Amino acid sequence: MIVRMVDISIIICAYNAEKTIRRCIDSLLFQDTDSKFEIVVINDGSEDSTREVLAEYDDEPKVVIINKENTGVSDSRNIAMKQVRGKYLTFVDADDYVAKNYLTTMFLGFSESNNIDMSICGYQKETESGKIIMEGAGKKGEIRGDKALEQVFISYGFEGYLVNKMFKKGLIDNLGLIFDTSLKISEDLYFCCQYLSNCNAVYFDPKPVYHYVMYDNSVLHSNSIGSYFTGKSLNSLQTFSKIKRVIPTENKRAMSAVKARECWLATSIARAIMAAPNRKEVDKSLFGKLKTISKENEKDFMDNVVLPPRDKIIYRIHWAFPRTLGTLWRVLGLKDHS
Repeated sequence: MIVRMVDISIIICAYNAEKTIRRCIDSLLFQDTDSKFEIVVINDGSEDSTREVLAEYDDEPKVVIINKENTGVSDSRNIAMKQVRGKYLTFVDADDYVAKNYLTTMFLGFSESNNIDMSICGYQKETESGKIIMEGAGKKGEIRGDKALEQVFISYGFEGYLVNKMFKKGLIDNLGLIFDTSLKISEDLYFCCQYLSNCNAVYFDPKPVYHYVMYDNSVLHSNSIGSYFTGKSLNSLQTFSKIKRVIPTENKRAMSAVKARECWLATSIARAIMAAPNRKEVDKSLFGKLKTISKENEKDFMDNVVLPPRDKIIYRIHWAFPRTLGTLWRVLGLKDHS
């Protein structure tokens, strides 16, 4: 039975997470906080022993388990959001874990100002063995909502991840926000943009209390340049098309940031095609469409002062010598930043 009187609800969607779900849940159970919280774990039709592992928490009053057929992460999150009772809502991935002061850090912004609609914490990306790959950067403090919307498109900042953010459940309900089940990539970014478009201000603490674990078999690695091109990455362009519709027209800086990211995304997909072993099997018209998207957004990309000069150089070389750069990328094993 779900706890009725809680401050914070934490949603975890689990699919075939038998190896990581204990660490994830346990890291949340032992939080150094006075806030009352619930952990709602929704098992999305796992085919391994995830269900059996979750049964170990049946007697834990803070943990609620929902087992269901596999319908995908967006639908699972929507189901969970209907069940939670916390005033504030946050998400944690089943592969990840958090520091003991995670909830305290996340809740700080709300406790200091009535103007805050979202609280954001820092994160660090690490390997399965615990090696730190990178830490998100930024300055601690309050940020205007329109400025925060722009900043989610800046690499190595707090970005548009769902997992390092805390939302007001009441605002989500008032806006009628749900996760778009038609999106296959970056559905969390779209949700965050919808929410941030209606925020007065956010509070950011760059302290890396969220541990984002990267595995060799992750989607990120399976779509890396040099792999077979499957076309899955094209779904991200659909997401960005929707994102542009929710950016307020008066927020020109945020719209420019979206277009700059879209330009780089189309360029990266085109390079992935050129580097793919099956590149001759890909419809040639697709490459032309990607080039059109890149060129339409080129000015915003080149004028962006935050993007590294490296990306702009690669952009120029790519469209001048696409096949040559694609081959070099594959042979040298180079990687794009994410």
